[in-house]
Amino acid sequence: MTLRWLARFAVCCPMALAACDGGPAPESAKNAVEIAPMLRESWKTYKDHFIQADGRVIDHSADGVSTSEGQSYAMLRAVWMNDRETFDRAYRWAVDNLGSGARNDVLWGWKWGRNAAGEWRLLDAAFASDADEDVALALILAARRWDDKRYLEAARRILRDLWALGAREAGGRIYLLAGDTLCQGRKCRINPSYYAPYAYRVFAAYDEERPWLKLVDSSYELLDRSAKLTATGLPPDWIDLDLSTGELTLGTSEQSRFSYDALRTYWRIAMDYELNAEPRARRYLEQSLQWTLKEWNRRNRLPAAISAKGEPRADYEAPEMLAALMAALKYVDPDTAEAMRRRLNGMYHEGFWSERDRYYIQNWAWFGNALYDGFVQIFRH
Repeated sequence: MTLRWLARFAVCCPMALAACDGGPAPESAKNAVEIAPMLRESWKTYKDHFIQADGRVIDHSADGVSTSEGQSYAMLRAVWMNDRETFDRAYRWAVDNLGSGARNDVLWGWKWGRNAAGEWRLLDAAFASDADEDVALALILAARRWDDKRYLEAARRILRDLWALGAREAGGRIYLLAGDTLCQGRKCRINPSYYAPYAYRVFAAYDEERPWLKLVDSSYELLDRSAKLTATGLPPDWIDLDLSTGELTLGTSEQSRFSYDALRTYWRIAMDYELNAEPRARRYLEQSLQWTLKEWNRRNRLPAAISAKGEPRADYEAPEMLAALMAALKYVDPDTAEAMRRRLNGMYHEGFWSERDRYYIQNWAWFGNALYDGFVQIFRH
C-alpha cells in the first residue's frame, strides 16, 4: 500500500476499509476489511470489561488500580473508533481524579487506587510522559474528528506543561524525561518507548510555541545510540541519560532488558514510517530487528524478556510483543510479520487476546492489528 493511496483513501472513504473507486483494493486494504470486525468486537468487550460507567479504566490484573496510561489508551482507541461518549467519560474521570488539584499543572498523576487505609485515591502524583503525550494526541484527534476546539485548547495546555517539565537539553539535543521523579542529580532514567516521533509532528502543527520537531531528531538519535549498547540491537526498557554530557548508559540488568516497556518502541517507529515515510524509521527497523529475525527463525518464538546480552529472561511469549513487532516487521520481513500475526490472533477468543484481565495485552494487541492493517486514517490531517 502506498502513502499516496492512503492519502486518497482517507479523503474519499474516511470510514470504509475498501478501495474508493470500486476497483480492486490493495492487499493491505483487503486485510483491513478482514480485521475490522475484530477491532470493533474487541473494543466493545474492552469497554464492557475494563471501563466503568464513570470512565475509570481498571487494571484487573493489578489490584484494580487505574493509571494515566490506561486512561490515555482508552481515549486514543475511542477517538480512533469514533466513540465520543466513551472518550469523554474516560477523559473526564482522569481530569477529576488524576489532575484537578493533585498537581500544580495540568499533567496527570500516574497511579490511582486503594491505599493502606482502604481509601480510593491518587497513590502517586508523578506524571508519566508517555501517557500525557498520548492524551494530548488523542485530544488533538478528537478536536479534528468532532470539530470541537475545546479539545484542542486542552491539548495545548498539556503540551505547554509537558514541555516545561519534561523536555531537557543534553549534549546539544532535547530529550523527553519519563517523568518528574526519575532524576538523581544530573542523571535521569528515561524510557525509549515513550518517544513518539509521529506525535511530535502533530504537536508541531498545533503548538508552534515549542520546537516539537527537535524531539523527532532526538528520538532517532536516542534509539540509534541505545542500539549500540546492547548485543541484540534491541532498545532497553530504560536507559540513563547524563544531562551534563548527553551520555547514554545502561542501568541494571533488569532495566536494560527488552521487554514490556521497550516493545512499544517498534510500534511507535513503525507508525512514523507508515504515516510519514521517515527514512530514519525504515533504517532503524531494518538494522535493529536483525537479531530478532534470526532468533525467531531459529526458535520460532521470542521470550517475553531478553537481556541486553541476548539471553532469555522469561520462558514464555508475550502477546503484546508479537503485536508491536509484527507491525514493524511488515516493512522488513512480511513473512515473519504475518507468522507473528497468526500467532497473536490465534490467541483471540470472543473479544479478548490471551489473558482477558490484562488490559496491557488487550490494548497493544489492538494497536498492533490496527497498524498492521493500515487502519490509521484518523492520524492523517
